[in-house]
Amino acid sequence: MARSFEIFWPRTPQGMAEAEWQARLQLAACYRLVDHYGWTSVVYNHITLRIPGTDHFLINPFGVRYDELRASDLIRIDIDGNQISESDWPVNRAGYLIHSTIHKGRPDLHCVLHTHEAHSQSLCATNSEVIPVTQEGCQFFERVGYHDFEGIVLDGSESPRLLEAMGTENHTLVLRNHGLITAGPDCTWAFVRHLAFIRNAEVQLRAMSTGKLQRIPPDIMAKTREQFEGGSAQAGAKNRHPEWPALLRLVDQKDPTWKL
Repeated sequence: MARSFEIFWPRTPQGMAEAEWQARLQLAACYRLVDHYGWTSVVYNHITLRIPGTDHFLINPFGVRYDELRASDLIRIDIDGNQISESDWPVNRAGYLIHSTIHKGRPDLHCVLHTHEAHSQSLCATNSEVIPVTQEGCQFFERVGYHDFEGIVLDGSESPRLLEAMGTENHTLVLRNHGLITAGPDCTWAFVRHLAFIRNAEVQLRAMSTGKLQRIPPDIMAKTREQFEGGSAQAGAKNRHPEWPALLRLVDQKDPTWKL
């Protein structure tokens, strides 16, 4: 008997636009995946996603763990973090400051994912830049910005320097002595970049501890990056990122309440 790889998708709630509901589902799954990989800091950090066709964003309610978050729990906010939708939970507006800076300065980056995951934080605690030492790591060649630690981000004073670090081509930020940010046009891009960065960071740190690195020539890194960005690295797949549907099935098999 053939196995079914289909996921049951609930109907759009009455009174909600289809685009917002689909965004909620994708973002809720992303939060659950971050929990699955152990990148959480209990209730801290954020993943934000623009609702297509609007200047509003979705964010996690402050105080809800990633492993218990549902699509309906997500809070709709404006670009400054003001709460639009009703919720019994607050929004961590201070934590949203970095996200709002990126969303305002780089409107092409609709999803911003920030964690304090251990491997990336370890790299952020060194004076080393990101060195692509894996095939997947080549995605970050000339796509990473660096921002020095200035204390807990509680106001917008760092915004100009954050945007300067992000530039016009970067999709990833190394926040020195702080954590990692990856971004993209949707949850898929932001998440798979986070996954690839963390793996490369782990390998880089281990390789650095053993001695001299086997470095990849710049022209080969650029070629490999273009293979990932252009899609040829996923040749033969039905989806642009074939791992994303597989990850959604993983989340659904663990606990389907993320779709509620």
